[in-house]
Parts: sequence; C-alpha cells; structure tokens
Amino acid sequence: MKRVLHFQGRMGLGGAESFMMNLYRKIDRDNFQFDFLIYDDFKNVQDYHNEIKKLGGRIFVVANPKKNILKYLFQVNRLLRQEKFDIAHNEVYFGGGINLWLAKRNGIKKRIAHSHATEDGKSKNLMMNVLRRFLSHLLLTNATDFLAVSQEAGQNLFEGHSFEIVHNGIDLNLYKKQTFEKEEKRIELGIPLEAFVIGNIGRLEKQKNQKYLLNIFASLIKQKKDSYLLLIGEGSLRLELEQKIRDLGIEKNVRMLGERNDIPDLLAIMDVFVMPSLYEGLPMVGLEAQAAGLKLVLADTISKDTKVTENVCFISLNKTYEQWVESIMQHPYINNITDELQSYDVSYTANQMSKIYNRNDKEL
Repeated sequence: MKRVLHFQGRMGLGGAESFMMNLYRKIDRDNFQFDFLIYDDFKNVQDYHNEIKKLGGRIFVVANPKKNILKYLFQVNRLLRQEKFDIAHNEVYFGGGINLWLAKRNGIKKRIAHSHATEDGKSKNLMMNVLRRFLSHLLLTNATDFLAVSQEAGQNLFEGHSFEIVHNGIDLNLYKKQTFEKEEKRIELGIPLEAFVIGNIGRLEKQKNQKYLLNIFASLIKQKKDSYLLLIGEGSLRLELEQKIRDLGIEKNVRMLGERNDIPDLLAIMDVFVMPSLYEGLPMVGLEAQAAGLKLVLADTISKDTKVTENVCFISLNKTYEQWVESIMQHPYINNITDELQSYDVSYTANQMSKIYNRNDKEL
C-alpha cells in the first residue's frame, strides 16, 4: 500500500478539499492511503477530520509558513524524515515548490504539483514578483508530475511545462437523487415557494468577490422584488458582508448560511447560480451547480473549462450591475446533463489518479 501525503493547508469545505475527499472516498484504499498536512491556524476547521480518520488517514499539523517559515521548514522536514510517504501531492498554489523540494531531499520519488487556480491572488510588486519566480523555479525543478484542473490553471502555474488535466471529480449521483422536497427546504429557510432565488457557494474572502455580488443583488431586487440570495460559506469577510447587507437594506432577502453539508438540497432550491470570483481554476461548485440542472452566470475571470453544459453564461466584471441582472434574469433557468459533464464523475477521476500514483518513475 502506498501512502500519499497531501499538502493541503486546511481541510474545510472548500473546493480543493472537497475534491480530495471525493477522490479519497472512491480510490482503492487497499492500494492507497491518504494523509493530510494542514496549518495550525486551521486545526479547528475539522469538517472532514473524523471521516479522514475513519478512512484510515492521518492529519499532521504544522506552523503556517506565512507566519513562521523557519518553523514550518523544520517541522515539515522532521515529519518527512520520521514518517514514510511514497508520494507527495501538493495542492498549495503559492509556495508549493518548497513542499516538493523538502519531499525530494527526504527521498520521496513521486512528487506531484497540482494546480487548482489561475493565479495566486498575491500582489504584483517587485518583492513578490522575485519571490514568485523563485518559488516557481522550485516547483518546476522538484515536481515529477504536473496536474491541473483546467487549461488556464495549468498554463498559469507551470509556465509552458507540459501537464495533465485531472477533472475536479464530483459524485453525480448526489445531484440525480431527488430525495428531498424543494418546497420543504424553502420553507425551512423562510423563502416563499414562488420566489426567484440566486445562490453562491464559496469562502467569504476577497477572491470570491461576494461584495460585488451583493451590489448585483441590490440591483436585481429593484427589478424583481420577490428575489432572494443564498450565500453559502464562511470566511474572514463575514462581518463586512453582513454590514454591507444592512447598508444596502436587503437583509430580509439574503440568507447567509455558513458552511453546509446539504449542498445538493440547497442547489435544488436555486433558480440561477452566480459566481463573480476575481479568479478561479475550475470551481467544483460550478460543476455541482450544472449537475443540479441550474443555469450559471459566471465572471469571465473564471476558467472557460467550467462550461460543460449549454446554459452557462460568462460576463465581464467591468459590466454594470444592471447588465449582470439582465444575464441572470434571461430564460431559461434550467440546464441539461451532457456527456462532457458525465466525464467529471469522481469514479473516472479516481481511476485516472490511481494510474498516476502507480506510474513508474521511468515513464515520467
């Protein structure tokens, strides 16, 4: 059995973490076992911790490199020296080269760089650009395998190096089984049955751009008063977003639901899924929304590979809020499953990753 150490940073309900858990559930655990490295800042974010332990995985907590890089280097180096890992699988975008460098110097032969985003979200000043170049060099020279969730995600991080596309696998069956009643869920959330509902799922952080979405919704509600917005996720901007909701006077029509484990149910009560992120690789929630049969309106900063069904619209963040509203309100509010979406089933992804994990180094 091969043990795979995932450099993840945290194991909350984010897209990259949820993808890895989908993969973990489906992969042959007689042949592969997953362990996860997280930062001490997020040790109490334990959405998946119990399940990981039940599946046979371990969770290792180390210092956050943003706060104490020397302590991080010491702790990770000691971990890799003391424990036996066959594969290092890095999902950290900015600074992942450090992880793979440490893995190489500790004798781990297979070292995977996995890009989940189209940019790192850091500033573009001179110091950061120099650091970015150094970290990119570390990544490109210490990885043995290069994986990406989309073409844009791979091209941005790997700078001309060849890479493989590995789909953000989801369990399509979760969205096919209508084991819940749309009416019951709306009643539970205090939303009228005939209301128009748009939704967004993501961490409450700058990248996800929920402040912009609130402005869009404030414009929408002027035209369609029976509209409601679901914000699903948690993050450091929660208080700011709550204040903005009050300032816009839309608190009666916004539901901030925090992190949830009933995503298929919540998607089922939406009419349109809206995502104005500043950047994304290939967001798993976009696939989930399409699997649920929803129309999608996405910022054009999001990877075009996200569109695997017909009713997905991309719009510029430079457009007016009214233009966003026009796109959101345009019929139809349904979407159909396609063969391309079927290829994102996690069973396919698990088979693909098993082959990559088993691939002989001589074939690389």
